[in-house]
Amino acid sequence: MALLRTLLFAPGNHARKVEKSFTLGADGVILDLEDAVAIAEKEATRDKVVGALQPPRRCLGYVRVNAFDTPFCYGDLMAVVRPGLDGIVLPKVESASQLQTVDWLVTQLERERGMQPGSVDIIPIIETGRGMTALKAIVGCGSRVRRLSFGAGDYTLDMGMQWTLEERELDHARANVVLASRAGGLEPPLDTVFIHIGQIDGLRQSTRLARNLGFQGKLC
Repeated sequence: MALLRTLLFAPGNHARKVEKSFTLGADGVILDLEDAVAIAEKEATRDKVVGALQPPRRCLGYVRVNAFDTPFCYGDLMAVVRPGLDGIVLPKVESASQLQTVDWLVTQLERERGMQPGSVDIIPIIETGRGMTALKAIVGCGSRVRRLSFGAGDYTLDMGMQWTLEERELDHARANVVLASRAGGLEPPLDTVFIHIGQIDGLRQSTRLARNLGFQGKLC
């Protein structure tokens, strides 16, 4: 199993950042249609993302679509599930049924568009209290879900927590994601981004802590 040590986000509507992101040595790049893209630009950004995913590339190419319960998720999936896509990053996953629905749609699109069946994997981001309580069901959602990821930004907001530099308030959530992954037979999960820009020692500490807890890599 080849570990994903780093998955690097790039805003899908910023062509220069997207192009550069594929040259920085990450194991994969996540082109973002969610937080980094304003509502007015979301539909136009889909075509830009599809173009950026075409080979040749130096690393894996993922797309973070908008959350399942938004007006944009379906359109995102219809646009980006095409040859050249390695996987979908699905934010704010809170139930197995959300993943099963996305899995079904991706399967139909693979078939219609001449793609290898099962070639697109799905990385759910667990970033709400509901998502945490549904972990047992989420990890059993089929072969496309090979690994989970943890999103501390929305999780701490949802839970009314303070995200500190030391990150000890995240220990319980991180441990739950690792435990559920192991119990469900998945790969080790991917840890949250580190938001404290310029705090290199803090980044090292966060990365070391995640590794010690059993994560395989980090979103960044």
